[in-house]
Amino acid sequence: MSLSISPPLRRIGRLLCLSSALAAPAAWADSYSDFQQASGQLEALMAKATPHSGLPRLGDPGVAQLFAQIADGPRLFQAPVAALQDVNESVAVCEKAMRLGKTYYAFGLAWPLPLSGAELQQARKEQVTQNLANYGDEMSSLFAFSMHCHGHLIGLMEQEFSAQPADAVSGPERLRARAFSKNTAIVYTSVVQFVQVPFWSVAQKKVMLEAAAQHATANANLMAPPLRERLLASLADADKDIDPALAPALATIRAALTVTTCTGLCQYY
Repeated sequence: MSLSISPPLRRIGRLLCLSSALAAPAAWADSYSDFQQASGQLEALMAKATPHSGLPRLGDPGVAQLFAQIADGPRLFQAPVAALQDVNESVAVCEKAMRLGKTYYAFGLAWPLPLSGAELQQARKEQVTQNLANYGDEMSSLFAFSMHCHGHLIGLMEQEFSAQPADAVSGPERLRARAFSKNTAIVYTSVVQFVQVPFWSVAQKKVMLEAAAQHATANANLMAPPLRERLLASLADADKDIDPALAPALATIRAALTVTTCTGLCQYY
């Protein structure tokens, strides 16, 4: 899950209401530095992980506090922080959080094993399944954060591109908008479709889907109509045996996907 932002091209793994933030600046003043410091500390802990110790868990001393500072998207992106009004700086935040999530997902996959062929593939598959069982809470928190992070980026990009008529946008900028729209849609679709994946618990799905629902309209408006239709069709059977706790968020997402018009960034897809 990645997207390109230029100039220069930046990669981001596969989510502004300033008025309320400005009303209480002291409460938000350190949210960006909190994120940077906490994510750096979590990365340092991850670097020390061994097969025996495993990766940092929310139940470990101090780790829950790090996640509270890293994964609180609403607090971070409502903050009147100058760095977060810059697309590339915001992309860097999304990239860092995605790296953390992918580290949990891929833990142990690089370890050498005395296997090859189908046996090695099966062992890797079992490792991923084990990671989802061990670190599902951590991953779901970070993937929910990605919904808020991409929602913030959509706002910045829409603001930038709405400042000029569509026919005045240069070729390179059109490609940039297209890359952003395409890859953001991939990220959003992947998280929404987790509702149908058996490895996640109901609580984990709820965290991710509710974050996705908060940004459903922004993401649906980003997609070209055929993409909305495909994602909506892919959710056709999602109601079968769904936990009632997930139904409201899923209904919000579906309602947003029924939009058939294309205005704004979706025209560059």
